[in-house]
Amino acid sequence: MKSHLIKLGYLFLFISLSFSSLAQNPKGFDKMAKNMADKTVPIIKSSQVVKLQKKSKKIVFLDAREIKEYKMSHIKNSIHIGYDNFDEKSVKKVDKNATVVVYCSVGYRSGKIGKQLREMGYTSVFNLYGGLFDWANNGNKIYNSSGEIEIVHPYNKKWGKWLKLELRGETK
Repeated sequence: MKSHLIKLGYLFLFISLSFSSLAQNPKGFDKMAKNMADKTVPIIKSSQVVKLQKKSKKIVFLDAREIKEYKMSHIKNSIHIGYDNFDEKSVKKVDKNATVVVYCSVGYRSGKIGKQLREMGYTSVFNLYGGLFDWANNGNKIYNSSGEIEIVHPYNKKWGKWLKLELRGETK
């Protein structure tokens, strides 16, 4: 009986570890994401965003990637504002007191835009930790104009390594 319980315990541990690894980012992701983030803009993790959404907190998502990336994959109801050609006009309809979460692929571009938004008077601006890659790697839904999708625009091959294989449309 005791050996049966031990085997059952090991099975439970194996299954738990297997499922917990499903929500993890690729090796080295956290170090990269921390280095990319602009330290002048508060970071918010995807799990924190999801908790706020469950509490019916209205969040305005701003996508600081280029239009090609946005069209292929984005967070539902996000507003495309771009990076290279970011213009104050693209956010004129956003309430300056709204909770704003800016994201890009991994957090670099969104941090720079977040800093500009704060300088423009937006009071509650956050940079999404690890960007859309972390959002998707942790099982949160992504969309394009047709609806929910399963592939994220990787920006390029160098940056695509931070996405799980299945989110790049690849298999092992």
